[in-house]
Amino acid sequence: MADTNMIVVTTQDSGILARFLTNPAASHPRRDRATSTTQPAHQRRPNKSPALRVRRHATLASLPSSSAAAAAMVSAEAGIDYVLWTEAEVSARVGDVAAELAADLRALPEPAVVVGVATGAFLFLADLVRRVDVQLAVDFVRVESYGAGTVSSGKPRITADLKVDVAGKHVVVVEDIVDTGNTLSCLIAHLEKKGASSISVCTFLDKPARRKVSLQLVGDGKFYRGFECPDYFVVGYGLDYAELYRNLPYVGVLKPEMYKKDSSN
Repeated sequence: MADTNMIVVTTQDSGILARFLTNPAASHPRRDRATSTTQPAHQRRPNKSPALRVRRHATLASLPSSSAAAAAMVSAEAGIDYVLWTEAEVSARVGDVAAELAADLRALPEPAVVVGVATGAFLFLADLVRRVDVQLAVDFVRVESYGAGTVSSGKPRITADLKVDVAGKHVVVVEDIVDTGNTLSCLIAHLEKKGASSISVCTFLDKPARRKVSLQLVGDGKFYRGFECPDYFVVGYGLDYAELYRNLPYVGVLKPEMYKKDSSN
């Protein structure tokens, strides 16, 4: 072409790829160059040229595929039958329990010791103590009872003890769930032997339908609970099945087929 104001880019197989004006103003004589504006970069449409698409695809190929990312997100919730309590409902209820607990702890002559039962109570404990505006000490104890199954063995054992001295102090045991009561009774007896003057229990979920042991609190201890849980196997918000599902922000009911291999235990 003879037009000196234009550069033409061609390819061997497809002919003309693009035309570029070297002097756009020359082909639009009535346009006022002094008042023309350039569209902001963040408002420009993406370039649709084949060459750019090739480069974009090459870049994406070096990243994890979207399908793999989607599979990773789905896997965190795989096996959940339905949501029992949503993230918003959990947050609201934890706030109510924290307010009740804080009001009682303010009346104590010295700071209480909050003892989280690892690992299930870690999310509940973290959210709880951040809403309790009084001085307190925090420690963890590990008590094993379930293993990889869905039913308590009935023979809990303490596998990691406290570092904080609880002698003469009020202790608040923070649990993820209380069902048979075996684990909690074992822990209360253990803390009493360590000299705790009083022991309260604050559990996120309470499943009284499965209670086998009558809980005996110590001194002026009180029982706090977030939700009364129906007799389902639930996971999420710290509760697990075979160490999975703890990171879910809600509480969900696990599908029976996920743990049917344990039905003979």
